[in-house]
Amino acid sequence: MNNGTKSILFMLFSAFTFSCMQIIVKLLPAIPLMEKVFFRNFISLLISFIILKKNNLSYFGNKENRKYLFFRYLFGFTGIILFFYATTNMLATDAAILNKLSPVFVIILAHCFLKEKINKSKIIVLIISIFGALLVIKPQFNSSILPAAAGFVSAILSGAAYVFITKIGTKESIYTTVFYFSFFSSISCIPFFFISFTAPDLYETIMLIFLGFLAAVGQIALTSAYNGCEASEVSIYDYSNIIFSTLLAYVFLSEIPDMLSILGGLLIISASLILFLNTKR
Repeated sequence: MNNGTKSILFMLFSAFTFSCMQIIVKLLPAIPLMEKVFFRNFISLLISFIILKKNNLSYFGNKENRKYLFFRYLFGFTGIILFFYATTNMLATDAAILNKLSPVFVIILAHCFLKEKINKSKIIVLIISIFGALLVIKPQFNSSILPAAAGFVSAILSGAAYVFITKIGTKESIYTTVFYFSFFSSISCIPFFFISFTAPDLYETIMLIFLGFLAAVGQIALTSAYNGCEASEVSIYDYSNIIFSTLLAYVFLSEIPDMLSILGGLLIISASLILFLNTKR
């Protein structure tokens, strides 16, 4: 099996684990949002700590990279909160579709922060993706739009986090980046426990641990996919997350997206395919 095939399998596995994580978020309605976010990060914190300690690597990175690590944490942490909120309050498929807008926002943010050029095909991708997002959101200008708006903003913040991950590049170990993000995300969740905390029962505890474990192995698989192959070759397979989320939501939650959401998802996937083919060319 060559590196390209391995990378594709890693990406598909990552997409599947993140879809499973998303379903678990919906299967725990009694657990407060910030508790779910805490467990999502705390297990990754433990795993990355063990790996860093074993290999005698830096926990918080080099001084010159810490501002990038901080912004990666800030945007990524806020993005996860909004994504979990969207997942809890709307169809899992719709939340997954909106979250996959993040590569589109990477185009804009990379232009602003990394001075990457925006060509004609990227402009077309942006227009198609935004139109697809509107079909999923179905703006009604009342409180029902809040979860969809949260999902939309989470994609922007995720895109910003990816830009800073790119900025860090190979200057830091991937486990240093994961530890920094997981450490400060976990710490940031604790004050919310004084506002709202629910002691989980045995089933909920197992599910929360599984939630964190899926997030950790999904992130490792995602990183392995990008390490084994060029991003332009493998990134398109991340959109299998939408398919996995749709199937899992139907099996475990009996959720079925409407035609507008399906059409919006197809537009977003099509726009990403255009970007993928243009990048390869």
